[in-house]
Amino acid sequence: MQKQFFLFVAIMVFSITISAQSNIGKTVDTKQILPSHTDSLWMNQDIKPTVYLIGSVHNMHFNPDIHYSLNDLAEQIRLLKPDLVCGEITTEAFNQAMEGYFPPEAAFLAQMANELKYRFVPVDWRLDHATQSIACRVYPTSIENQTTNLTNNLKAKLKSSNNISIYDLLHDKLILNDLDSLYEKIIGVNAIAEIGNGSWHERNRRAVENGLRKSENSKTIVFVFGMDHLPQLDRQLKAVGINAQIPKRLFTPSKDYKVSEAVLKRWKRNLENLKSIRDKRIPATYDEYQKVINSKRIENIEEAIQKSL
Repeated sequence: MQKQFFLFVAIMVFSITISAQSNIGKTVDTKQILPSHTDSLWMNQDIKPTVYLIGSVHNMHFNPDIHYSLNDLAEQIRLLKPDLVCGEITTEAFNQAMEGYFPPEAAFLAQMANELKYRFVPVDWRLDHATQSIACRVYPTSIENQTTNLTNNLKAKLKSSNNISIYDLLHDKLILNDLDSLYEKIIGVNAIAEIGNGSWHERNRRAVENGLRKSENSKTIVFVFGMDHLPQLDRQLKAVGINAQIPKRLFTPSKDYKVSEAVLKRWKRNLENLKSIRDKRIPATYDEYQKVINSKRIENIEEAIQKSL
């Protein structure tokens, strides 16, 4: 793989928002862990659920060089035979005009639920754009520098890897430890950096809480979120007594990037909705409008459609 590709992988995996202007000297422990009473979210079941954590790579699933397509992701989930799949999309956006603002695999997995025989639920939570953007404008330089150092370390590991699929590397314990250190020891101990990354600990805490609240009597649950979420989701699950598993790759990488007509139709609907929000042709909140115009989500969906035909 080319050098530029590894840099792109590192940036995508970490999904870091960096817009530093000044160094905020004071550090604050911003880590949020589910309270003990959250145990009741699953203790009404006869048996504690088996929980798997799978990392996605968003639009990089359409890059044939990494050997981890959306169809590969779907096959990994199918082989785990879950009752429930928890996706990276908020309840408010699911099946609504903002659905396309979230990673393309969320709508894909929702649309594939009947075929793969699982129930899909939206469990994500997002900070408002105004608050996050203020934090990004004063993002601490020291945090940016530490993040760059860790990113360079990841780039080196990616470059030296000869794994069949990038799934193998990104789900490796050493990589997950690096991601955990990034958010626990660098970003999570600084309030401005934490907010600049969307209130990272609170977002993952709510994702777990939402997933468990919606689990009903599910015996096998799969959380599918961007790679960098996995260590924090694992921590939040441990806090309520659930030891999640990071499954080894079960799929054989496929060269098939085509998706069903139903998925394409859903993506096209989402694309039109985001364009309508951008152009103020349909009602939307100020926060929704700002999120759309300050992102590349429209381009992301266009790429998903074009590369999945």
